[in-house]
Amino acid sequence: MNLLDTSIKPGHTVEITGFAGEDIFRERLHEMGLRVGTILTILGRAPFGGPLLIRFNTSFLALRNEEAACAQVQQN
Repeated sequence: MNLLDTSIKPGHTVEITGFAGEDIFRERLHEMGLRVGTILTILGRAPFGGPLLIRFNTSFLALRNEEAACAQVQQN
């Protein structure tokens, strides 16, 4: 599943297992510090198809849907 999966609710934690999709989005996620094995906490989703707010380590990020769709995750 990816970060846009609707079964992942705010408050859940997930682990990144890989990346798929366009190279530009995968590179951008990598530059932001998201790597395989990173544990993320889903904080919320903006209404009307807006960005996804996540927390990992001490960082907070808002990911566009195109970026979030690239991150393959599994729930912890």
